[in-house]
Amino acid sequence: MIGIRKGIADIKSHLLEVYKATGKGFCLFIIILLFPIAWGMIVWYHTIVEGHLGSGMSDVVPWGVFISALAYFVGASAGATIVGLLIYAFGRTDYKPIGAMAILFGLICIFGATQFVMMDVGVPWRALKVPWILHNPTSMFFISSTSYFGFMIILTAELYFSIKVIGTKPTGFDKKMAKWLGILAVPYALFVVHTFTGTIFGVIKAREMWNTPLIPVHFVLSALACGFAGVALVTVITAKLEKREILTAATYSHMGLVLAGFITATLFLDFTDYIVLLYSQTAEGVETWHIISERYTGLFILNILGLVVADVILMTKRGRTENGLLIATTLTMLAIGAYRITLVSIGQIIPLYPQLGEVHYVPSREEVIMGVGMLALMVLLYSVLAKALPIRKSV
Repeated sequence: MIGIRKGIADIKSHLLEVYKATGKGFCLFIIILLFPIAWGMIVWYHTIVEGHLGSGMSDVVPWGVFISALAYFVGASAGATIVGLLIYAFGRTDYKPIGAMAILFGLICIFGATQFVMMDVGVPWRALKVPWILHNPTSMFFISSTSYFGFMIILTAELYFSIKVIGTKPTGFDKKMAKWLGILAVPYALFVVHTFTGTIFGVIKAREMWNTPLIPVHFVLSALACGFAGVALVTVITAKLEKREILTAATYSHMGLVLAGFITATLFLDFTDYIVLLYSQTAEGVETWHIISERYTGLFILNILGLVVADVILMTKRGRTENGLLIATTLTMLAIGAYRITLVSIGQIIPLYPQLGEVHYVPSREEVIMGVGMLALMVLLYSVLAKALPIRKSV
């Protein structure tokens, strides 16, 4: 009993220190985030009660912006695990100051991805039936949803042992667990979690834009670029806000080169996709290109041009500094976000038969409010946990 009271007292003391260290600016930032969160939760409640009547989705376009967000944040969480691989498998100890930050970033992203699925389902407890009640082992939905739970467990355990290693008296077991969980997280994230997420799209025969064996590969490569860019962006923003050096100039330069490699690989698949689409001249391919180049021109330009500009920036020495990475990583994340929206939306609005006519999908006001609210919740959770948890002691 005395031990429990002491533990509670220690937690209260730590939280009080965190509150004093954060200042009024941080508290004001958290209060501002609460407004879109509250608005989003209210709209979500109405959606649960009344259904998706106010959404832009339909029986023809059943997957909307929430599924785009699922694919995006699952990828971001998977790509964030690369930092642990660099530290423990490649001996890049200069990345250790952001090791726990990357794990927390990945954990928040996979949490957000699952919540977007809940929003898409409409009634959250229906989604919880998989895999606990509805468990068809041959279903891609079963495999992918089960992998999300497993990934959250791995990341939570990795974060726990990483924090213990950061502490003053880590044991040999703590160090060994942090190392092997950091290495295990990468193949699990890329080849189990995100590969099967991409496979959900790839196995749909009726959709020209999705039905290709390269879709899972594209998902993995874009995940590497998005997740690594996200960790780099959070690192740079944290360093600027707290006015301290987190990584050395040499580490930032190496980070930029690694990200440039991921972006180049993603661009290669983008270009080959569009070349095959244009050259094959199938009816579905022509219609797909028509929609991409006319109705989704803005997202198409943001996707391709954003990645190209980010790649060019990172090829220069100045582009691999804090300021250069700030621009390049922002462009990368926006570009891959545009790709996710384009992939999910265009893949469905291509008519399956001529009599269907022209199909449209535009996210409704309710979808936007719920999406912004969830993004604000993710930012709030990361900000609070990054302050409350002792993940910065390694710096």
